[in-house]
Amino acid sequence: MNGKKNNNKIVFITFLCVFILFFAFLYLFSKSKEILVENRNNIINTDFRTIKLFIVGDLMLDRNVRNIIDKNSFDDFFSGIKDIIKDSDVSVANLEGPFTPYPSITSSLKNKTLQFTFDPSLSVALSELGFDILGLANNHTLNFGYNGLEMTRRYIGSSGMLYYGDPNNKDEISTIIVKNNIKIGFIGFNEFSYSNFDKVFYEISRLRQEVDVLIVNPHWGIEYEKKPTKKQIELAHEFIDIGADAVIGTHSHIVGDTEEYNGKKIFYSLGNFVFDQYFSDDTMKGLGILLSISKSKNRINLDYSEIPIIVDNKGVRLDI
Repeated sequence: MNGKKNNNKIVFITFLCVFILFFAFLYLFSKSKEILVENRNNIINTDFRTIKLFIVGDLMLDRNVRNIIDKNSFDDFFSGIKDIIKDSDVSVANLEGPFTPYPSITSSLKNKTLQFTFDPSLSVALSELGFDILGLANNHTLNFGYNGLEMTRRYIGSSGMLYYGDPNNKDEISTIIVKNNIKIGFIGFNEFSYSNFDKVFYEISRLRQEVDVLIVNPHWGIEYEKKPTKKQIELAHEFIDIGADAVIGTHSHIVGDTEEYNGKKIFYSLGNFVFDQYFSDDTMKGLGILLSISKSKNRINLDYSEIPIIVDNKGVRLDI
């Protein structure tokens, strides 16, 4: 009898152990699934990335702007705009002239020739201010010839910035910058060279395959005209049809019309960012575009904010 009882006891204990182990396994299995789900969600969350891109219009550092900066300092001139530039992940402007060591012929304010040159030390100052990229596709980049253009590229590069665009739409018309694993391409276009347009269209198609966001920055239109020409509209639509995510223009020295085409934004002119055209309210007002870019896996979202700017003989600042 005692042997039988002992056998029953062993069977019971064995059953109890198996029972406990079974439910312990179920508990651990359910926990491991929770951990897997949590880890997978964390992976998804870390895949979500954002950056802020700030784009402004024409930047001219000669003539009376040179005189004001020399008198009051570069830092003072840009004190009203520096925070938004520094707070942005990428800041971009159209450089309306070359960096060269040649003396200014416009700072006397007597010579009416529109031949600008910028103090090379200001390329370093712009970089330290927070600018990352400068556009060169405009009608003033060749004010001191191709020698001046090559100097400008070297000064920009040595100061740690990138550049894009060619006054004749020929060489180095694009650049790519990567921030927080988001690739942004910029392409310059100078309407007033009336040449090599096909290279710009080809570059849009080529970069479309390489970047997350593609921005075309044309220098075009009629000065002091808010409305775009028929040709501007046709070109802007074609840029988008080929692959641009946004078209953001310069040159007219006033803020131009905006348009949405096939779900993409067109800003025909951002107006002046830094210029000494103090003869009208329109030329002393510019527009900055703060573009919030978010990326989740292969999905890109663009959110635009328009930032009004004032530029006068006191400097440049936010219009708030």
